[in-house]
Parts: sequence; C-alpha cells; structure tokens
Amino acid sequence: MAVTREDTLLTPELIEQYTAAGYWSETTLADLFRRNAHELTDKVAYVDDRAQVTWGEVWQVSGEVASGLARRGVGRGDVVAVQLPNRIEFVFVLAAVVRLGAVFCQFPPDYRAREIEFILDFSEAHTIVVPDVFRGFDHAEMIDGIRGRLPRLVNTVAVTTGEASSLAGKDAWVSLDQLRRDLDPEDPAPDRPADANDVMRIAFTSGTTGEPKAVMHTANTTLCMTRHESEQRGIDGDATILVLLPVGLNAGFGTVVQVANAGARGVLMEKFSPTGLLDLVERHQVTTFLAAPTAVLAILREDSLDDRDLSSLRIVQTGGSSTPVKVLSEANERLGCPVVDLYGMLETGVTSCTDPEEPYEEWVGTVGRPYEFMHVRILDRDDQDVAVGVEGEIVKTGPTICVGYYRNPGKNEESWTADGWFRSGDRGHLDGNGRLTISGRSKDMIIHGGANIWPRELEEILVRHPDVADVAVVGIHDDYFGENTCACLIPEPGATVTFDDVIDFMKDEVAKYKLPQRVELFETFPLGPTGKVLKRDLTDEVEARRKATASGGAAR
Repeated sequence: MAVTREDTLLTPELIEQYTAAGYWSETTLADLFRRNAHELTDKVAYVDDRAQVTWGEVWQVSGEVASGLARRGVGRGDVVAVQLPNRIEFVFVLAAVVRLGAVFCQFPPDYRAREIEFILDFSEAHTIVVPDVFRGFDHAEMIDGIRGRLPRLVNTVAVTTGEASSLAGKDAWVSLDQLRRDLDPEDPAPDRPADANDVMRIAFTSGTTGEPKAVMHTANTTLCMTRHESEQRGIDGDATILVLLPVGLNAGFGTVVQVANAGARGVLMEKFSPTGLLDLVERHQVTTFLAAPTAVLAILREDSLDDRDLSSLRIVQTGGSSTPVKVLSEANERLGCPVVDLYGMLETGVTSCTDPEEPYEEWVGTVGRPYEFMHVRILDRDDQDVAVGVEGEIVKTGPTICVGYYRNPGKNEESWTADGWFRSGDRGHLDGNGRLTISGRSKDMIIHGGANIWPRELEEILVRHPDVADVAVVGIHDDYFGENTCACLIPEPGATVTFDDVIDFMKDEVAKYKLPQRVELFETFPLGPTGKVLKRDLTDEVEARRKATASGGAAR
C-alpha cells in the first residue's frame, strides 16, 4: 500500500502558513542531488573507508539504481526499507528512492528479525535493501526467515560487503550491482520526485520501550531542519562533515542530507573508536561532526588527544541524551573549537542549541535557546502554561515537526494538543534568559513514596564526583515505596566509589528523599545505536543483581 498525503496531519492551511513564512518550498532532496551533480560534478561528495564518489557519480549511479527498482515495480509512495551501514551505497539508495518519489524507511544494521519484521509489516514495505553479510551476520538469511510472513514484500536487494555471502543460488535476491545493470531501457535514469509536501520518509522510534512508532517526514520538514542547521553552524560547500552516528537512525540520516544540502563533503565512519575518529579528522581535515555524549567522553579519554592536529575543526555538536556538565566543559577546553549541546528528537528535529558565540560557562547545563521557528511552551498537568523557571512538559510547534505517526490515529490524538502543539514527553523549564533546561523524560520519572524524582537532576550532581566517569540513575521496584532510586556508576580508571561516598557527596545538594537507596558499579553501560544509555536494560541488570545477592544498598 502506497503512503499518501491523506495519511498525514497536513492541512492546506499549514502548508500555506509555512510556505508564506519561507520555511517550506518546492525543493526536494532529489533536487539537491541533481543540483550538486550539475554544479559540482567532479567534486568529491562522500568518502568511506573503501572508496570515494563525486556528486556527478552519485547522480549517475543513483539513476541506475532507480531504474532497476522501477523495473521491479517501485513507484511513488511505495516504502523502500533500507538497513545499511555507514557506506556510500546508502547514499546511492537514498538518492534513487527520492528520485522515484518512493518513501525511504531506514534502520541500523544491528536490528534483528523481530524488530525488522515489525517494521516491514507495519510499513507494508514493498522492497528491502540489506547487506548480504555484515560483521559476520547473514542479513539475507535473516530476511529469508521472515519473508513468508510478509506478503506485501516484493523485492529483496542485497549490497555485497566482501564477507562470505550466502546469496549464491537464491533467485529471490538481486544485488545492488545487478540493479544498476538491469536498467529499464525506456526509463534508464528516472527523475520524478514526489511533491515536497508528500511523505518522503518513515522513520521508526528506537523502540526501547513497547513497539516503535512510525514517524512521517516530508522533504520540507527534513530540509527546513538541515538548511537551518547549516546556516547556524556555518556549514557551507567548503565543509567536510564526519558522519559518525549510524545512517540508519535519524541523526546519521540527517547528517547525510546536510552534506547534500550544503554541497559539502561527507566522510562516512562505519564503526566508532576515538582513535579512528581522530585519524579521520586529521586525514580529511574534518570541519564538524555530531557525536553522542558517550563518544565525546571517549574522545576526551583518548591518550593521544592532546598530540593531534584538530585545527580543521570549526564546531563539534553533541546531544541525544543528557550531556554531563563536566564533559561539555572539558570538551570546550580541549578540542580547540566550540562544542555545543543540542536538543532534538526524531519527531521534531533539533529544537534548540547552545550558542557557540557565548561563553560556555553561561549556558552549560542548559540546551540553549529554542530556534526562532520552533515555538516552545512549558505546560502543567492541566495543559496550562507555567511561569518562568517552573518545570513542566515541553510542547512545541514549528515547520520541522513531523506530519504524524503512520497508521496510528490514537497516537496522533495523544501526541498533539487540541490547538496543534506537539507533546514531546520531555520535562524541563525555561529560564529568564530564554534558555531551556531538560530535567528528563516523563516516563523516566521515579516515584518514591509518592514523591517525584527526576534522574537528570541526580545525574548532573553525581557526574561532578571526581571518581565518577559516568552515571545513570534508574528506578527499581520496592514493595513499600513503590520505587527506589539506584545510582549506576562507572568509576574513573583506578578509582573506587562506595555507597557512603555517594551519600556524602550528595547530601548537601538535594533533599533527603532524593538520595539513592542503592549504588551499583559498572565497567560499561548498555547503549543504543545513538549512544543513549538503555535504562530498561540497565534496570534489568540491577534487578538481576539484587536477586543474586542479599547485600542491601552496598556498592559493587
């Protein structure tokens, strides 16, 4: 079933409003790829660890892929699901899909059968593109195992990765190279993008709790965001952007699009390591990158950091989860360029960002001021606006917000206020300078004996402890209080932290009821693809430890 504008929350009035304001236009992502091919034909567009391609080559190859897909029935509004790593082939497929006016639906290579079957079934995907084998895992075999339960799946396409492949003799599969050769002679280079207000992509939320939601974005909601980010960060055609986060998730996808928007050069990093990142910055003279807070912390811990030539860097961005204050402070001092903290989410794009022109001491601990086009309000439980400095739910409206959840009217009704503001599910407050501070997710709140406790508040305190490298606060079940607070800590190398240490450090900072009832020590935290701590997995591990030992609140 093709995705149409009728599946969205778009109205003619909304389109007219944002078009008149200059936020939306008729430009599509296909138009940007075409423009770059014509104006920057021989300029290097994207680089990965195996090859590089020019903008002219991106346009040529994507035309061949588009023709092969069209010959196999892919048309306007059909969903093409893509599970590829940070490699140039991702760009070829993306450009091909938008040239056909089809709907792009990407997810990262570490998703497995249950997650993928849900995505393919819910989106009614027409075609899927996967690596044949990646990091020793046979993706083609996985898809074959669920194919029989996906009657709407027509095409299965594999990108050969050089690992031992199981595609031989499988007639149901076609390689990306074969698609390029198997052109439609009457349509060898399709170029018929959808309208800029039609659905361009469906992206699923991370799904760390419950089943994921399918978020719909148009070319306009997507390009408005990347265009503004480029303007704000000074990203132009001379920029070299490191694509560090997985392209299968929103931030990595957005960075690939940002490269096309600016006509810049993108360097695709397949697997993060701090030494590998620093090598790429030096080798390619990278000017900017976006990294999760955990990656920034790993870079700061890298022994060779102070000996590296990072003079090409203009700005580094972080965000996606709570960024500890001391990490931001140290990064601004040691990376040789401004390091800013942004706040965004899949449904809305980036809402706010700290200002690199302002001393970080003035904004650290906040996520900066909301962008001019992103209107933000803080509401209480009765949907009434609260005063400056008072915490509540963050709601937003603006031209980068998604156009609804696909095939989920109940979630649409739940997620927008009666007057059209998107409910973020985040808690926070605005201060007298207009800066936004995030206190946590509504669902992350710990209720201890009827009192509300926000993990972010405690995390910001504990991460200042000299022997604590990282912290995540979770709620654990208690028969009497409902929930108790557990501080999960990664100590600095060679350090030890006890329960008493934690209480002594915090007791003058917060009310007694907010103090942790338990401390657990870890070497690493379970992380999602974007570097966010998977708190549900962390809670499960703490509960397992509790069952295995009778040591009340002692640290491990």
